[in-house]
Amino acid sequence: MKRESNYNNFGYEDFVEDEKFRNWIFSPDEESQFFWETFIKNNPNKKGTVQIAREIVESIHLEEKPISREEYIPSLTILKHKIIKQNKPEKNIYLFPNWWNKIAVILLIPFITISIYFYFSRQNPVQEGQKTQYIVPPGQKSNVILADGTSVWLNSGSTLTYFIGNKLDRKVHLEGEAFFDVTKDKKRPFLVETDKYTVKVYGTSFNVRAFKEQVTSEIILEEGAVSVITGKNEEIKLKPNQRFYINEENKYQVSHIDPEYYTCWKDNILRVNNEELQHLIVRLERWYGVSISIPNFEKVKNLRYTLTIKTESCREMLELMRLVTPFTYTIKGENITINYDI
Repeated sequence: MKRESNYNNFGYEDFVEDEKFRNWIFSPDEESQFFWETFIKNNPNKKGTVQIAREIVESIHLEEKPISREEYIPSLTILKHKIIKQNKPEKNIYLFPNWWNKIAVILLIPFITISIYFYFSRQNPVQEGQKTQYIVPPGQKSNVILADGTSVWLNSGSTLTYFIGNKLDRKVHLEGEAFFDVTKDKKRPFLVETDKYTVKVYGTSFNVRAFKEQVTSEIILEEGAVSVITGKNEEIKLKPNQRFYINEENKYQVSHIDPEYYTCWKDNILRVNNEELQHLIVRLERWYGVSISIPNFEKVKNLRYTLTIKTESCREMLELMRLVTPFTYTIKGENITINYDI
């Protein structure tokens, strides 16, 4: 009975973290079943606490193991999203603090983090009239889960603003690039607002690139169907494998494409196809989190490159570019200077 007495002062968090408790839920045997049934019988005041802990553990079953930074950041973001003070109308969440760029960390994240989120998201809905921002600095990428279960992959230098309106609304505002895997709900459309258009969906997978400083913008539909509502209230319906593109003159066109080519960034692959240097530099700055300067930029801005970046470092990428056009470069911290021999 000494073991049982150790649980007398446990709260539901303690039960969730207890290995023997979790083993009883996922791999019950005769001994553990007898022990916990006896414990609940002898401690009726703990019955509700045990039930809550059981629901949390059963909500998500994740293996406990050392995980990488890319894997644990989304879980921490979700938890932070749920514990912000309810009386604040707006909250900015910086998914990757700058100091994390300076160190490599491997942490053991117990599955309690994400389990508690899913349990309490059912019990304590977020109040209306709020908005939350997810901010990803250059050189980083992240995946966040919205309250309705929609999964969003955010590319470098992107900001996603999530509006909490009435219960029938599902709406976000995007500045940057994001891939959406929207939870299906025929009664509640999911809206992605940008400065130039709104994307209306009911459940599908698509990519939106709408950086504020860029005059061009695009939508890539992977599966399902979406409607694009332009600033002139035109509604353009897209089918899978189609690209909606707005050019510098604010004119749009729809074409058939291979979605994987445009969405592979979320798998840490950057593909460049015959792209002008002036546009490529911007993408590389976001991708690596660096600042690139070119003294004779006006002379070389129209040079074109085709390349694929997977695990290459910034220096390796520069060496690949040198195979196409000759130049020298210097790297000082996060600042890169490229001198073309033209």
